[in-house]
Amino acid sequence: MEEHYYVAIDIGSASVKVVVGEKFHNGINVIGTGQTFTDGIKRGVIDDFDVAKQAITEAVKKAQIAAGIDIKEVFVKMPVIHTEILDVDNAIQFKGESTEITGQHIEDVLDSIRGKNSTDNLEIIGVYPKLFIVDDIHEVSDPKEMVATQSLAVEAGVITINRSLLVNTLKCVEACGVEVLDVFSDAYNYTHILTPTEVELGACIIDIGDQLTQVAFYERGALFDADSIPVAGAHITSDVAQALNTTYDKAERIKEQYGHAFYDNASEQDIFHVAQNDSEEETSFNQKELSDFIESRVEEIYQEVFELLQEMGIDKVNGGFVITGGTANMLGIKDLLQDMVNEKVRVHIPTQMGIRKPEFSSAIATVSSGINFDELLDYVTINNHETHVEEQYTVSEEKPKQHKFDGFFKRKNQVDVEQGETVIVESDDSDGQDKQKEEQPGMMKKIMKSLFE
Repeated sequence: MEEHYYVAIDIGSASVKVVVGEKFHNGINVIGTGQTFTDGIKRGVIDDFDVAKQAITEAVKKAQIAAGIDIKEVFVKMPVIHTEILDVDNAIQFKGESTEITGQHIEDVLDSIRGKNSTDNLEIIGVYPKLFIVDDIHEVSDPKEMVATQSLAVEAGVITINRSLLVNTLKCVEACGVEVLDVFSDAYNYTHILTPTEVELGACIIDIGDQLTQVAFYERGALFDADSIPVAGAHITSDVAQALNTTYDKAERIKEQYGHAFYDNASEQDIFHVAQNDSEEETSFNQKELSDFIESRVEEIYQEVFELLQEMGIDKVNGGFVITGGTANMLGIKDLLQDMVNEKVRVHIPTQMGIRKPEFSSAIATVSSGINFDELLDYVTINNHETHVEEQYTVSEEKPKQHKFDGFFKRKNQVDVEQGETVIVESDDSDGQDKQKEEQPGMMKKIMKSLFE
């Protein structure tokens, strides 16, 4: 990324968010943000090209002013919707030549997986290493500077997305005058908002946005599966508008100011007045009455999350539940879920100054993904032996998992789940640093070229 700045664009259903960050010690320093609300995106998909383009342009401009830089290159995050996740093994061979592994070798073994995609309507947007194996002996997370004589293998997760969705998103972003360096899926980005313990034990992220609720489960240090639910904050607002007999815009303001997702903790003393659709007079309501409508819809969202977990074959969530997204701002959103499950529940809010709101979780996680892969693909200047590299590519055999759904819900009845296929993934995108870009075209440029040919 130019001047070591990382710029992430989060194209959400309610707004476009742009975050400019830089690596700071072991974290990220945010130096500028931009946000523009829009109705040009529906459920993570561009609905009106011109409206979406205008929103992206305005958000980028706001971030430029705030950061004091000229934004030319960006990372784009893609939603979980219309994605598929699978496991792939791949290896490059060194044929007995002693070779010190560099970032270039890591990129080669990951990029060659992308090149094997033969499905016309799907595009690989994430190839993320879960484990590297050096000479069939050493299992490591980062093999750089290790010496191999036989092979460098990787157990990787692959995330694919609908090709037309990707093409239209990239076309819209680049029409705003910026270059897309790489694309990262939320399915992988969420890794960065979990603690190492949560990722290892098995944690479920529930990202409740405006029109889409995204769900991802991580276990044993890797992404297990991800999916989405077409019910989120906008549906809560619609329920409120109907129940209070008022307009959608007024219902949205009431929800933000007085909304409470847990009826038991809502207040009867917190009273507000609402203009009616069919009358000039206002009607009084209290927070507890409002909560009755909200809790019903939020509980429905959580129940659908539980059903998704069952379909994924997940019987335990030892690492707990993590709620984020714009709707996570609502009072009681954590309390309701905690009342429904036995595991711990927390709301994730970014800690960086200027973005301490859960709706910025995805954008800052995208910045983290960009930094993570710049570090992984860091080039080490050494003279390797001349070696002939052969690639081996195999799709991992998917092993059926015995589902022993023993119930981690307090209110949900246990049900028998049919035995299905387990899909385990991690995401990843390969596009490195400035040094890399000077030496050869970036992977995203290759993808863009193939997409628009």
